[in-house]
Formats: sequence, structure tokens, C-alpha cells
Amino acid sequence: MFRSKRLVVSMIIVLSLSFFLQSNYASAEELSRADLEKFINTEELSGERLQGYALKQPISVYANPSREAIVLKKYNYNHSLVFYPYSSDWYVATVYINGIAYRGYIHKSDVGEHSGAPNVRGIALNKTNVFSSTDEQSKVLKSYNKGSVLEYRGYNKNWYIATVYVNGARHTGYIAAKDVETVATEQRMTEGIGIRKPTKVYSRASADSKVLKTYRAGQVLRYRTFSKNWFEATVYVKGTKHTGYIAAKDVEQITEKQNLKGVGIKKPTRVYSLASKDSKILKSYKHGQILRYRTFSKSWFEATVYINGKAQTGYIPITDVEPTIEKQQALNGVGIKQPTRVYSLASKDSKALKSYKYGHILKFRTFSNNWYEATVYVKGKPQTGYIFKHDINPDLKSSLKGYALANSTAVYSDTSRNSKILKRYKKGHLLHFRSHNNNWFRATVYVNGKAHSGFIHSSDVSPHAPKLKAHALANPTHVYSQTSRSSTRLKSYNLGHLLQFRPYNDYWYEATVYVKGKARTGYIHVNDVGDLPAKKQPKEELGFHLPILMYHQVGDNPSPSQYGLFVKEENFKEQMELLKSKGYTPIHFDEIPNIEKIKNPIIITFDDGRENNMIAYEILKELNDDNFQSKATFFIIGSRINSEGFLSQEQISEINESGIISIQSHTMTHPHFNDNEIAHRINLTYQLNESKKMLENITGKKVTTLAYPYGAYNDTVIEETKKYYDYAVTTRPGIANTKDSPYELKRVRVSYDTTLEQFKNSIGLK
Repeated sequence: MFRSKRLVVSMIIVLSLSFFLQSNYASAEELSRADLEKFINTEELSGERLQGYALKQPISVYANPSREAIVLKKYNYNHSLVFYPYSSDWYVATVYINGIAYRGYIHKSDVGEHSGAPNVRGIALNKTNVFSSTDEQSKVLKSYNKGSVLEYRGYNKNWYIATVYVNGARHTGYIAAKDVETVATEQRMTEGIGIRKPTKVYSRASADSKVLKTYRAGQVLRYRTFSKNWFEATVYVKGTKHTGYIAAKDVEQITEKQNLKGVGIKKPTRVYSLASKDSKILKSYKHGQILRYRTFSKSWFEATVYINGKAQTGYIPITDVEPTIEKQQALNGVGIKQPTRVYSLASKDSKALKSYKYGHILKFRTFSNNWYEATVYVKGKPQTGYIFKHDINPDLKSSLKGYALANSTAVYSDTSRNSKILKRYKKGHLLHFRSHNNNWFRATVYVNGKAHSGFIHSSDVSPHAPKLKAHALANPTHVYSQTSRSSTRLKSYNLGHLLQFRPYNDYWYEATVYVKGKARTGYIHVNDVGDLPAKKQPKEELGFHLPILMYHQVGDNPSPSQYGLFVKEENFKEQMELLKSKGYTPIHFDEIPNIEKIKNPIIITFDDGRENNMIAYEILKELNDDNFQSKATFFIIGSRINSEGFLSQEQISEINESGIISIQSHTMTHPHFNDNEIAHRINLTYQLNESKKMLENITGKKVTTLAYPYGAYNDTVIEETKKYYDYAVTTRPGIANTKDSPYELKRVRVSYDTTLEQFKNSIGLK
């Protein structure tokens, strides 16, 4: 029966795509469940090696010798296969899946020689010829149009043999295998929905053929499996039965029914009479309403609705509902909205059954991707409600953040407003804390360098930034469309105008302004608002104002996100010339004790110790004369000295000896002192004292001042700083005063886009 060779081999069967099947391989899930017989690479099948051809479309290689077993792989009709005897009904073969060899089984009735091959049907892929011999140059006995269904059987791997009739005479002819697509030997009835407008049934398996019948989009159709690209259907035209063909891409398969529950997410969520949005609407439901339905197709669910008391079958688009979680889990969490609402439906448009204040601890259950389910009591009766997922934090141990609401928001030593106050914060200060109970948050604060656990009342903080008020300091003060001075100016205000805004980041406030009657969100630079500068020099007992300018780098064309860290060379020179012309006296920090004797004192600082700071040094040196003694302070990162892009030790020595530049500390490695991830690993003695000693060794002068990296500090850092330094500067915006803490001195940030007028206003110069 078969061609046999006395060989011992292991076979790799090459993948061959099969008609309408989704995959020729068992899925990873199926393989994991099956008890499969894996081969090692060197294992071989023994016995008589047999070779035959697939006699059906398709044939299957099973994981076990049973047609009920998992199908490991499928092969098209006429595919050449190698296998070995196993039993009276089965052969055994080796198949490779994802590079792993498996033992598979082929039923004997599925393979054989060409001589015993049964007739099968196939589709003409284009105009298809039947030749008199296995040569495309031979005589053409007959031709068939694209989509015609032909009968033939295997002859060899490249040709099929067929019987045709020419002028009533029977002829044996040959069809090239590449010209036809073999269809399913064993067809099965299935259902789907038409997704075309309209969905057409053709006389042949070709869109170029005659249309026998059309159906509306969404209509349920019955048809038989046929080929990879076509289904076969029976239709009636004027009472006459016809066999027709439906393109696979024109229908969507109906899936096995499974009952489901979900939330309507459209406003409204509609149930249609057909699986098409063009069909009649049977019923509509509110956004957030809980719906019951069944699986139907890839794009649609099926539902039963009642209209005038009668049950009707309708269809809901899958995209219009959000499935619920089958196995719910009970959770506890904290409300992070002010207020946190429980809604009657899974929609923020629905009625609020109950509201809880920010920080309230709630019990709830998992429900869907975007909603939790909760039981609340309204007038003593339990009701089921829904909480939006982003309104609650399900981790009671996680860190929360909120803004101080009072002008002096207190952190207490205990959960009582009568307990000792550990610390106070200004309105708008961003605080970090954790949930404690329904009325209190727990926070860690530093007092005299020691960490204390304190409590903040939930009504004293809010997740929403509070409105702040301050006066316009620039003339005019601009509100920008983006956080950049080069962005569009939405509105401008005169010097002294009282403005309202909200905290946004370290450099900008957010404000709402009205332009031509429409509300717009804009941004105000922190240097452009604040307390109005005193018209006269304050008295000694009130302290002396001391503008401390903050620069980082000198250069051109930084990215907008880096504007706060750069100044143009020409702008810096213009700013220094302005100070000179207006009679300002640049000083170093060690001159602060004698400030009352100095006319218009000002401090010029550069952070990080970049090599381009030498440009600023050259400008200051150029302006230096008897009337204007140039002075500035460079804050140096110890570990960056001699690094690429930073000042070298030789350069530091040069500028230090000039008397113009004072070298001070910016720590050893520039750590973020308030980064909770690394704070516990920071060695403060190393960062503060070692950098001080390194710079003193280079300059031969005392280092008395520290610039906090990123402007970040806390009580512990301040206490450690006091051991080694007389002063420390922050990045908090404003003009410093000698009555301020010498370890929390404000500075005036000068940016790449700071205009000369803004520069004047920021230092109180009219």
C-alpha cells in the first residue's frame, strides 16, 4: 500500500496553512493541560518508515490515539507525510511545536496513496484550466471561472487528476494544485451575523460572480464551513433552492452562549433589534445601569428585553458595556476625593446615595474595571451603590498627599486638637501622610532633627490645591498659556494687582483667567507674585531685605523644560550692568553681619559648578571697578570637580584667588534629602562636612554656606547643617530678610526667558 524504506528517522513536518481554521497548532493552554509524550532530540521512531498523503481536508495529528484527543497539528489535503505503524487503526509520527518534538497519532483512514485518494472539492482561485497532461503547455480540455467549485483527487504533490466532459465525451484531465483551494471534506453547520451593508450571497466563491441574495447588516445567517475565505449557504430565490457562497470577511461568527453581567457605559446604552447600529433600537438604558446579556459574537452581546410585556431578543455592542468581575473581593480603602461619593449607578451622572469626606475609611467590593460596589445605609436601609475607582485608594498603608487648607495647618502629637502642636505649615503647602482613621491622618515630621509621628485632622487638608492670594510684582505681570515665559500671554496685570491662583509646581502657579468671556487656565511664574516690597528700607528691628539671585548655567538655546536652569550670556551681562547702574553692592555671605552698613546689598549665586559659569566670571571681572566691586558665589558639588562639563580644581583655584568668586558647598553628590526612597541611606556627615573640608583644602578659605540640592531639606538636614555652616539657601522664591532663619534663605530665580523688566520687579527695583 505505502512506499516503505527501512530507515530509522525523526521527522520535522513543515507547517502548511489550512483553509478556514484559526490555527494549525494546539494552543499553549491546551499543551499545558495535555499529558504529552515529548521526545528528546536524539530519540528516534523505529519500525517500518511509511510515506503517504493527506486524503482529507484537513487531516489532524492527535496528542493521543483518539479523535477526541487534542489536535497537535493540521495538514492540508495531498500533503506528503511520514509516519510509522502503531496499531490496527493508528500511525505514529513526530511533530514539532515551538521547537519541541512531540509524539503524535494519525488515523489510518486519513492518509494513503494517491491511487486510493477519494474525490474532494476545491475552488478555482482564478480562471482555472484542466489540462490533458501534467504540463501547463499541454492542451486545455476545459476552463472554469474564478470561484467555480471543482471535483478532483490527488495525483502528485503538484497536480490533481479530474474527470471532465467535453462535447459529451468523458476525458481525464489534470489541474495544477496552485490553481485551486481544497475545501473542507467534512462540513459543519454554523451561524454568524452579516457585517456588510448589505451582506451578499454569491453564485460562486468569488465576489465577481452573480449575487443570489442580500441580507441586512446584523442579520443572523446559517451556513456551512467551506474554505479559508468562504462559507457555503443554501438560499431560496423565487422559491428555488440554490447553493451560494458568503465571503468569510463579510460575517462574524456567533460564539457559544455564556451568561454575563456588565455596566452600560454609553449615554444611553442601547439594545438593537439586529447586531447592527443601523437597526431599530428596542430599548435604551441609563449610563451606569447594570445589564444582563449573553456572549454572541466578537463585536456583539445578545440580550433579552421586554417590550410591552413580551420578551424580545436584542443585541448590544461589546464596546458599549463594561463587564463586571465574577468573583468579587472585599476591600478596605480611603476616600481620596473631597467628597468621595457613592452613586446609585456605576455612573457619575447618577444620584449620589451618600458622600464621605476626604480621608474616610470605606468598605467595598471589586465590581468592574472602573468601579467598586459598596453597601451603604440610607435612612436605616441598606442600598447597593458604586464608587469610582479613582476616587478611592484601596491600600490603607500607602502614602497620600494633600494641601494645607489653613494659613497655619497644625500637625498634632495626638488625635486631638487639644494635644501638643508639633509643627505648622502654611496654606497651600503640599503634605504627605497616611490614613489613620476617619478623622485623622498620620504624618512624620521632624522637630529639632528628630522624627516624630504626628496627626493631621482630615478637615485641615484637601486633595485639591487651595486658592492663594498675592500681589503682582512685575509691571506688568503676565499670565501665560503654558509654563514658559515664551508661551502666549493670556492676560496681564499691573504692579500691585491682587491675584488669585493655585499651587502647580516649584516654579509656577496655576490660575483661571477670562479671555473674551471664556475661562482659560494659565500660569504665573512664582517670581512674579508675592508680598509687595517695602517702599523704604525697613528698620533694623524688622530686618534688612537681601535679594539673593539664583542662576545655574550660562548658555544659549536650552530646551523649554531647562529654561529655569539657564541664562543667556547677553542677558546676564545686561542684568549685571543694571545692578551696577542702579548702585547695587554685590556681597558674599560672610558680609551679611555688616549688611546695615552696605548700600543696596545683593548676592549673586550659581549652583552646581558648571564649567560655563566661567562666562559669568569673565563678565563680572570685566565690570569690576572702583564703583562696582563684582562679587558672586559658586556652589560646588564636590564629586563633580574635574568631571566633564564641570569646573576643574585649577579653575576653582583661579576664580577663588580673584576675590570676585566665593566658593561654597552644594554637598558631595547632590542627593535629594526628601526622597523617601533614598533618604535613609544618605550619610549627612559625608555630604555636608566632607564637601566643606574638600573645598576648604582647595581654596584655603573657610566655607560657611550651603545650597540645598533641589532646594530640598527638612528639620534633620537643618540641624546637621548648623554643625558646619552659618547659612543655607533654598529654592523658595522671594527676597530674603536678615530676620529669616539663616538656614532657610529664599532666592530669586533668574531664568532663560526672564526679561529685564521682570528682573527689576523680582528684586524690588522700580
